[in-house]
Amino acid sequence: MSKIEDPSTQTWDTSAMLDALESLSSSFDLTHTADRVLAGLKSMLDFDRVSIFIRDRDGSGSVICRRAKVPGDGAREASPPDLEQGLVARAFANGRVGRSDGDYGVDGFESAIVAPVPGGGGRTLGALLVESRRGGGYDADAGDRLMRFVRAAAPSIERALLHEQLGSDRRLTGELEVARQVLNGLLPSEAPKLDGFDIAAIIEPAYEVGGDYFDYIPLGNERWALAMADVSGKGAPAALVVAAMRATLYALAKRELALRAIIQRANEFIHASTGPKAKYVTLFYAVLDAHARRFLYINAGHLPPIVLRRDGEVELLRSGGFPLGFFDNPRYFEQFVQLQAGDMVCLYTDGITEATSAGDEEYGRKRLIATLREQQKISASASATCHAVLRDVTRFADGAHGDDATVLVLRTI
Repeated sequence: MSKIEDPSTQTWDTSAMLDALESLSSSFDLTHTADRVLAGLKSMLDFDRVSIFIRDRDGSGSVICRRAKVPGDGAREASPPDLEQGLVARAFANGRVGRSDGDYGVDGFESAIVAPVPGGGGRTLGALLVESRRGGGYDADAGDRLMRFVRAAAPSIERALLHEQLGSDRRLTGELEVARQVLNGLLPSEAPKLDGFDIAAIIEPAYEVGGDYFDYIPLGNERWALAMADVSGKGAPAALVVAAMRATLYALAKRELALRAIIQRANEFIHASTGPKAKYVTLFYAVLDAHARRFLYINAGHLPPIVLRRDGEVELLRSGGFPLGFFDNPRYFEQFVQLQAGDMVCLYTDGITEATSAGDEEYGRKRLIATLREQQKISASASATCHAVLRDVTRFADGAHGDDATVLVLRTI
């Protein structure tokens, strides 16, 4: 049933799929994004009809976007899905791939396969349904390929869905509350489990929402991309740029490009898309090879992460270039760090180091390093270290947070 039959065909189809995913990052419109997802699926599976159903994020579960496509024709409005039973209903309920063969019998189709669209915080945003008029069409391998495609496309779908939400007055009334929900929904629900490493991160939101963002992106073969960004400005506009940043990084990371190519293309997107709003993004982006304990990174204008060696030596990861969006074609330089057992890496935003006391004194990097050293001496976990940093910052600032405070800690064990 699948077009992917041999290695040479698989290489061509994978390349076409990645091109389709990269094209998703340029759209903020939900319907347009959905149609591009449907068009991109042609490189993955044979089908006689493919449909996508996207739900509202307000908790009602209502489908707000439904599009369908048949080979040789453009996308159009799809019939409403059966939300009581059937493949789409089960995908919404259990968040798993489902298949039906021979007994499907919907609109004259014999076989079908459905994949849930995963969103931030573990929610299911929607479902992608593939149908065939032939029986015996879709096996477990087809399900795996479909799910890989959906996972890669999901950040762009979520970004377009968030843009739709922010533009509608009927969903949420306050811009700051909308932005807060947007940012919370984008953050990973849990840290990856890596042999030889302990990793955790926390965001302490301020009253006025900022543009802090961190993420973990799986790359396969014990490799993970780690990102931390801070968008200039606050509120809903900053939240939208964060959403765009996340979708762009996911699309680029899946292409297995060199780090400098990823950052250059992300810069092109931010520079072109923010326009007169003059937004810019500071970004620290790294690829961790867990097996080799190697940390390859580019720092695009972000506060330099701290590497605290087990012997107490401190290194600051500064190498990289300008923040994203400042210039149309800046140069970026990558650097690497070799980690050893007992080392600690800390990523943070200015809500940590620029927190101020009642006497208008900043918390600063020296206090942060001192807190990290205390935690390193007692072999505290990454999660405990993050909480200790936030407690100390909150105590120093008398409980007042003028900006989102974000900290990510990676321990080598």
